[in-house]
Amino acid sequence: MPAKHMPQLLSVMTPFPHQIDAGESIDAALALMAKHNIRHLPVLIDGNIETIISDRDIKRAQLIGHRGSTSDEWSVGDISQASAYFADVSDPLDQVLELMIKKQVEALVVLKDGAAAGIFTDTDACKVLVELLKSNYQPPVDDNAA
Repeated sequence: MPAKHMPQLLSVMTPFPHQIDAGESIDAALALMAKHNIRHLPVLIDGNIETIISDRDIKRAQLIGHRGSTSDEWSVGDISQASAYFADVSDPLDQVLELMIKKQVEALVVLKDGAAAGIFTDTDACKVLVELLKSNYQPPVDDNAA
């Protein structure tokens, strides 16, 4: 069997991510996530993607005992995590996955010619793994089938 080439990030990313400005409310972020059924949003500061906010970041901020009392008091920038990680559409998938593991990030912004072209998340990685498994292995045999 001929050797397969390592997939590039372009073939497995989620294209054209929705973005949100750091000054927007977390309620606005939640509404955008719900509308598009997504869990991560690149965050713009002065027009540049600087970080990513996740639904997990928002849930953590809403916990009792967290600073503030209601979500309308915070902006996306107030609860965003550290700087975003970036990769290029041509980057080999194995290198991207190794970076995500090493840096313990669940999402990174994908660039094409220096501009945001997509996002790659842990969910996208799981989709790749499912397809790889399905294409290389037979389903288990059901011993209880009649």
